[in-house]
Amino acid sequence: MATPAPTSPPKSVSPKAASPRSAGPSSPPVPVGADVTVQNDVTTTMHPEIEAETYTESSYTDSEVGSYTTSLSSSVMHYRFENGRRYHSQSMTDSNYFLPNDEAENDRLDLNHHVMCLIQKGELHGAPLENPQKILDIGTGTGIWAIEIADKYPMAHVVGNDLSPIQPRWVPPNLTFEVDDVEKEWTHKPGSFDFIYCRYMLGSIKDWPRLISQAFETVKPGGYFEILEPDSTIRCDDGSLAEGAALVQWNKLFITAAATLGTSVTDSPNYKEYFRNAGFVDISQEVFKLPNSPWPKDPLLKEVGGYHMATFMEGLEGLSLFFFTTVHKMSVPEINILLANVRKEMKNKAIHTYFNLHRFVGRRPE
Repeated sequence: MATPAPTSPPKSVSPKAASPRSAGPSSPPVPVGADVTVQNDVTTTMHPEIEAETYTESSYTDSEVGSYTTSLSSSVMHYRFENGRRYHSQSMTDSNYFLPNDEAENDRLDLNHHVMCLIQKGELHGAPLENPQKILDIGTGTGIWAIEIADKYPMAHVVGNDLSPIQPRWVPPNLTFEVDDVEKEWTHKPGSFDFIYCRYMLGSIKDWPRLISQAFETVKPGGYFEILEPDSTIRCDDGSLAEGAALVQWNKLFITAAATLGTSVTDSPNYKEYFRNAGFVDISQEVFKLPNSPWPKDPLLKEVGGYHMATFMEGLEGLSLFFFTTVHKMSVPEINILLANVRKEMKNKAIHTYFNLHRFVGRRPE
């Protein structure tokens, strides 16, 4: 597939009236200055332009980057870093799943959970849930979201599934984990969950329409399915990222490697059509700007950007090694040189980049 260079988000349109679901009391508030477009049953929220902070120093220091990781380590990290990388067993999946499942990757997933909670202003989901009795978290990873949702809804039975049994042993009594491949036929009974949740499965799902259709069959009538997923195209609105930058080079290699192995890391803008085709109604879409460093002037987005910089830089090796050695036939030293330049650019305070983060919620009709 073609590899797009960093682009600006769609042009703004005039706000229109929100749909009944988006205007409901359980819906997340629309940020000031956001554009809301209603198309049939789809509400799209695009966050406004972000003003960049003014700095006197040229780069974020190692201590600044480390401060985000250190502060998170004391509160949300449950594993320690170890040398080497570990991946999912090939007996569990037929796909070329590219991310490790070792302690370093698990730490990154827990750090990323904190970033996702921050950007959603402390919320674990966008669906307007009322007394859910059964919840499914697909691709649960370390299980941190499943644990917190089980604590939030103690009367619900929560199930988290993943390719590997890496979750902690001691969990809330209303939570169970299972080892399963969600790309294969689901074994749960049709109409058995009030809420199904899916987050950050980029690069691990080859057939998103099929997965969303299986979620439609498995959620109860009146129940909700939600996806939180980035579009992995690095974006820049102010021209501060040069076309020949290492970040641009890395991004193109990452996108083409995923496509070569039969998956996409940029398909999330199309998910609303997959929701509609599966049969969901009251479909809402929100697009958050996820800064790659603490460059925004806005205090919340600055905090989000700082933590996301720490997780992104920590995850670069895991995101790159399998893809780049397998598809691009790069040597590990070549990859390390590229990643060193990427990290240097990410620490450059004059470069203002972000990803688009999409949140989709759909309801199965009664």
